[in-house]
Amino acid sequence: MSLQKLLWVAVAMGVMAGTALADPMRTVFTKENKFPGAMGWEVGLAGEFRTYEEQMADEDMDWWAVGPQARFGITDRVAVRADIPLVGWSMDDEDESGLGDISLGLDFLFFEDIFEYAWIIPHATAILPTGDEDDGLGVGEGQGRFGVSVGTTVNDVLHFGADVSYTVNGTWDDMHDEREELVTGALSLVWDLDDQASLLGEVQLRDDPVDDDDDYALHAHGGMSYRINEWFSLMGYFGGASGGYEDYYGMGRLVCQF
Repeated sequence: MSLQKLLWVAVAMGVMAGTALADPMRTVFTKENKFPGAMGWEVGLAGEFRTYEEQMADEDMDWWAVGPQARFGITDRVAVRADIPLVGWSMDDEDESGLGDISLGLDFLFFEDIFEYAWIIPHATAILPTGDEDDGLGVGEGQGRFGVSVGTTVNDVLHFGADVSYTVNGTWDDMHDEREELVTGALSLVWDLDDQASLLGEVQLRDDPVDDDDDYALHAHGGMSYRINEWFSLMGYFGGASGGYEDYYGMGRLVCQF
């Protein structure tokens, strides 16, 4: 085999290895500098379960969502994503289920230092009103979310992240009987135990508290991420909320990269 062919094989193997060993984002409230790579795919199945307090609708309510997610790397710094949820809820003797609001998004790794320690990621998401509002499966209006995440890595194993986002039609205003904008701020910490297992904690503040005497509503959770092999990763989260109707929630994802 000629030297030129050997070089082409080495380059091709390097590209494939880089794609296979790319890590999925593990955080929920912020964005990590982990992308599928150019022409790389990341597909998965996500599930979510939430409980709502009695004051929301005179009864306790359980809400769930499950469905496929996908992310595609246009380049090694730009990725598009899609989320197609099947959602449902139950309250006393009532229940409904069906297609929820589909979301389409874009993540852009605007800056990353040469050691991949610090990063800046602007991101945008369009949430389509595909869920039936009358059945409680969607919000009934289109939403747009725009934000930026920043972060850094310390001692190779501690990853810190922060995010500020603005969502058009992001929350319901009881006083004016309409949807209004939502502003959120979030912090994340991920601790790599080894090359496969990580622990994380996140907190998010929202400017839509139920009680007018409160300044904000809060969501917080802990979680874990485990890389099963070079293709599959498993993530799970459990947390709670205060200052809003929501009580407890849990989330999980199984992600495959290729």
